[in-house]
Amino acid sequence: MRTIIGHPQYYTWRIKMLFTFAWTHTPHARDTVIKKFLATGGMPPEGVQMLSRYHNVDGSGGFAICEADNASALANWAIDWNGLLDIKITAIMDDETIGGILTPRAEAGEFD
Repeated sequence: MRTIIGHPQYYTWRIKMLFTFAWTHTPHARDTVIKKFLATGGMPPEGVQMLSRYHNVDGSGGFAICEADNASALANWAIDWNGLLDIKITAIMDDETIGGILTPRAEAGEFD
């Protein structure tokens, strides 16, 4: 998704990207993590839209699918939790996006 920012004379394009925000914690940190999650809701800061969030059945962690147009907002969210959780943030893309990258390369014979 593209968003135009600024005066029409000076357009700046901001492309929102998808990320996974995955976390794990040790059994030792469990109670502290649960208390903080219940107190805060674990919501992301401004600049990050959480599209969905899933928790491991064993309670050891989980991941969220997020959309953001800058890495600093994701870093801000990670800093809120990185003293308690091991966090891994990965840029991801949907089938349509990767298809747009792979199709021209396949048509050029790259994957033969």
